[in-house]
Amino acid sequence: MRKIIPINSDLNELKNSRERFSLPIEYDQLDALTHQQYSNNSLLSMLNDWNRFSAFCRSKHVSSLPAAITAIRLFLECESQKRKYATLRRYSLTIGLIHRLHSLADPTNHRQIHFTLSALRIEKKGDATQAIAFTRQHLIQLTHLLEHSDSVKDLRDLIVYHLMFECALKRGQLRTIQRNHLILQDQESSQIMIGDTGYTLSSTLSTLLHKWLSILPNNNNYLLSRIDKHENLGDQPLDDSSIYRIFRRASDLLKLPLSLNFSGQSSRIGAAKDLYSQGYNLKQIQDFGRWMSPVMPAQYLEKFQLSESEQLKFKQIKNWD
Repeated sequence: MRKIIPINSDLNELKNSRERFSLPIEYDQLDALTHQQYSNNSLLSMLNDWNRFSAFCRSKHVSSLPAAITAIRLFLECESQKRKYATLRRYSLTIGLIHRLHSLADPTNHRQIHFTLSALRIEKKGDATQAIAFTRQHLIQLTHLLEHSDSVKDLRDLIVYHLMFECALKRGQLRTIQRNHLILQDQESSQIMIGDTGYTLSSTLSTLLHKWLSILPNNNNYLLSRIDKHENLGDQPLDDSSIYRIFRRASDLLKLPLSLNFSGQSSRIGAAKDLYSQGYNLKQIQDFGRWMSPVMPAQYLEKFQLSESEQLKFKQIKNWD
């Protein structure tokens, strides 16, 4: 959904902000400019994108805000030597957004930038790679490796693998699960609420959760928390970096080659494929995984033509400058 961000109308504040954004900016400055409308990960990506572009402009002794069409074109062509098309497209979106939020015309809407991106898209067609699927077989192997361990970290990580796979969770959804979202019936039977949807958990996961709750401090509101190097449970929830490391650890435990390392999206891809193998259709998979559209589940199932056709429904036709 397109975000509606108010634009400052104070000319002096806009001038000062433009000067600040011509230099390296900090997270808080971008967060304030966007009125806290973006998630932490999105802000970090945009921060990196803009600082990279402004550094390029300073190296060429040209303005980044407002930016010249030629400067943006040269930046995209330079970055294309080492970046994928999706990243180049994201750069363009960030540059355009920063300009609009400073009451400046969007230079990325110029026909020359559209032509440049179109050429790069054709040149780099097929460069996007999908994360490796975390499958049910991987989950079974990890369960055999960790379920009898006395380590608190092993227990927590195994719960993460099961929850992410059984409920097709996003990392952000896993982070925010609280203990009161869990409905325990008996030692081997439980449910969990993700938003307004209830998911019945496997007997294995239910058993693991009973064990986990027996050691989780009562003042921990979040179901899963960070663990220090001495295996002490903290009261802070997992963050994206923690989840990333937990899945990289799974790759190491299974002795997978570097090219097959898991990411935070791997379990969501594996869950979609597992549901499809059980006979679920695309709409049912979309509903199970709480996707807003069929675009991503179709992508995960390698139905690329269907995914692309669904993406067209969200594209807006804009006049070029």
